[in-house]
Amino acid sequence: MIRRYPIFIVLWMVLTACGSQVQRPATPHGTAPRLPSAVATMAAPELTMPAPAVTYRSTAATPPAIEPTTEKVAQDTEPSPLMLAAVEAWSDTVGSMLSRMNAQGPAANWRLLPVENPSAALAAGLAQAALTMEGDGPPVITRTLALAVPWTSRWEAVTSTEAEAIVRNGHSLARVMNWEEMEPGLRPLKVDDYSPADPAYPLNEYRWIQSTPNYAAEARELATVLRAAGASQPLVLLAAVGDIMLDRGLGVAIGRGDLDYPFAAVSSVLQSADLTVGNLESALGDQGSAATKSYTFRAPPAAAGALAVGGVDVLSLANNHAMDYGAEALIQGIQLLSAEGIVAVGAGANLGQARAPTVVAVRGLRLAFLAYVNVPVEGGGFDTRSWEATDLSPGIAWADPEVIRADVAAARSLADQVIVLLHSGYEYVEAPSEPQMAAARAAVDAGASLVLGHHSHVLQGIEFHGRAAIVYGLGNFAFQIDGPAETGVVNVWLDLQGVRQIELLPAMVQNTGQPRWATPAEADQTRAHVYRLTDLLNAR
Repeated sequence: MIRRYPIFIVLWMVLTACGSQVQRPATPHGTAPRLPSAVATMAAPELTMPAPAVTYRSTAATPPAIEPTTEKVAQDTEPSPLMLAAVEAWSDTVGSMLSRMNAQGPAANWRLLPVENPSAALAAGLAQAALTMEGDGPPVITRTLALAVPWTSRWEAVTSTEAEAIVRNGHSLARVMNWEEMEPGLRPLKVDDYSPADPAYPLNEYRWIQSTPNYAAEARELATVLRAAGASQPLVLLAAVGDIMLDRGLGVAIGRGDLDYPFAAVSSVLQSADLTVGNLESALGDQGSAATKSYTFRAPPAAAGALAVGGVDVLSLANNHAMDYGAEALIQGIQLLSAEGIVAVGAGANLGQARAPTVVAVRGLRLAFLAYVNVPVEGGGFDTRSWEATDLSPGIAWADPEVIRADVAAARSLADQVIVLLHSGYEYVEAPSEPQMAAARAAVDAGASLVLGHHSHVLQGIEFHGRAAIVYGLGNFAFQIDGPAETGVVNVWLDLQGVRQIELLPAMVQNTGQPRWATPAEADQTRAHVYRLTDLLNAR
């Protein structure tokens, strides 16, 4: 049954209903109403659809202003990251390259995605590009594998067949790793008699970049940048030798005009290094008078040319023979060396020059050289420290650990790596002395990557400190002297991280004072001896 009301009652009911609606307080523009605490603390669910556009309905003349969020600002100023898929084994190599590249502000911001199958990740849309084992044109990245063993291992080499089996199956002693990531306490096995630095070394891996069609341009740009970055990584081969004394028989040969004579048998290796470094164990020139001491040596002026012909680039003069013929001969020797393009460190016209670092730029790497001496008082009473330079007088730099720390720290701001040449220890004693170790470790603690020692006249061991190394004693090299004949060239590969690899090439000092390469039997004996001394130094 439908109930009927008079018209005036209907009108009265409608008006009453309109006036009874609940009025909610207005919310200020941009301020959200407060939510109950149980709701306010909940994490917002991820959106699977784009947020809808906001349409303002207002009687105001202009819509209310909305302050941009931090996320929005970052989105406007930084490109969205793109993913480059690569296998886990390449993570360190590629990751460091991408970090350096992104720091320089490329157009696209790439990130590494380590996966088991890069091609599958690309196909699944997880990455915009992938490093693959096949591609067109030159490879984007080349990675050199090293079969790394402890530096003192007697295992020296393998065949390429044996090397491939180690890479494929692993080995209990040889660790397969990227050569760039090595430290000096490890040594790569030679493969078919080639080391990782040799162009013919067979253990190289190559990678190309593939991309999705929508990101082909970005991938091409990435490939160009990575290819250039891989080719431009600085790596320097430094050859270090021991005491060089070009008086006596070697000086006589030089005086006859035979500048090749001192280094004839080994010069090809010294010349092929980026830098060859040693210690000049004598005065140089024809000026001055002999000092009052047990042994005084002076090489003829032409010896500077013989050193240059032999491939020597940097020489320490911080030793107990640099001023055998006084300050006059010291200054003359520095000038003669400079005229041949040879850098002299550790001595000078005053203390500032003696302690000043010399920075040598080679293959994109800046190397700072410093040199110091700290030797005992001689049996006849001569004290080498009497030659220490002052603010007003020529002389040598003394190896005070605090001085070394300060000098190395200052040099670190000038160069990528700092190398200290140290003349210290006891003659004909294989174990480093306490002052010798204190000075060397002070240099490393302050940031030096390499310390090269002289004075003992015998080979000593090597101490490893991460990417730094202390070669305590290099023995004699070109020196007509009674004593052990064992010597060698220590090859050191340096990069931006420090010392990557150290290699000992055994040699022998002949009765004439000339060095020659060791026979296989002599080389095995010399290596075993140095390895034993090295194990003793690092057994802690």
